[in-house]
Amino acid sequence: FFNSSLMTPWLLVWAMVCLPATSRNPVRVISRAKVLTSARRGSGSVEGVGAKTLRRDVLRSVPVLVLGSIHLPVQADEAKKPPEVESSSSAEALQLGRELRELGAVFFGAYWCSHCANQKRALGKEAFQMIRYVECAKDGFNSNRKLCNEKDISGYPTWEIAGDLYPGEMSLDELRDIVAEVKKVKGGVSEGESEHEGIVTQTTALTKDAWTINLLYDGDCPVCHAEADFLRTHDPEGKILLTDISSGSYDPSKPENGGVAYKDAMERIHAVTRNGEILQGVQVFRRTYAEIGLGWLFALSSLPAIGPVTDALYDLWAANRLRLTGRGDLATEMVKRRESRRTTCDESTHRCPSLV
Repeated sequence: FFNSSLMTPWLLVWAMVCLPATSRNPVRVISRAKVLTSARRGSGSVEGVGAKTLRRDVLRSVPVLVLGSIHLPVQADEAKKPPEVESSSSAEALQLGRELRELGAVFFGAYWCSHCANQKRALGKEAFQMIRYVECAKDGFNSNRKLCNEKDISGYPTWEIAGDLYPGEMSLDELRDIVAEVKKVKGGVSEGESEHEGIVTQTTALTKDAWTINLLYDGDCPVCHAEADFLRTHDPEGKILLTDISSGSYDPSKPENGGVAYKDAMERIHAVTRNGEILQGVQVFRRTYAEIGLGWLFALSSLPAIGPVTDALYDLWAANRLRLTGRGDLATEMVKRRESRRTTCDESTHRCPSLV
């Protein structure tokens, strides 16, 4: 055990840790550690009663070391906890909290999300404790990222009430209106005209404009950016919607983005048609260029003998695109995006984007 030179620098540390367990004189134990270190450097081996005694003291300290190490992950997790809610709940907030609890409401958020913190302060400590909170940040305390992905949570805060999702920070009045509407539906009463104008619900309806296909491109990639400029120049009718996935405002949950996550869009080029069809790889170029009358540029890639070769060449480019354009790898880009998006919470929608 002690014949490994890698262990020598730790001897002084272990000697100090074992003091509470052995109650030995500090000078005596440290002195033994120094003697052992000197012997280790000089002869390459350790002999003598002093070394045996130190070895016994260190072995006695193992339980202390184990118990001490168990606490380390807890300290790391505590740094990722959301800020504590310090405000007290009003009578109205308490009543709302009870009603949300009765409906099985779930609050999806992230520890770093400013709008989540605002939402909690509005409810107050007591009311918030009545509600189930799900941490969506992968590195957050008690993270349940899997559930957030299953629910397709694309931003924070997001409320799930009676099976429906309501994204964005809301006032107590807005939450109260949602609760009232849910209770009406559960009670068999028609919706009426009481829907609050400020409630933003998920929808698959697309806006009525000219585009027929949405190209998801990486604006930080010089080659991709040049191609987007080319398409924009040759598309006076606006048939191609160009969406920059490198933008901090890119939201996969928007209908025109087809639920395509940032990571997937970075690995292979994607496009979403007006009717919701998702295209990938060379197929994107075939359909996109065809929309503006330049489909002949990729006509040969549709031939049985040439198509597989074209697809293979694109896949090779896609796998090395970041490195070839001087940007490292996808993991590095994901970290950069995560850090930058933490400061881009949307003040207009009162919502923080998901870091996917």
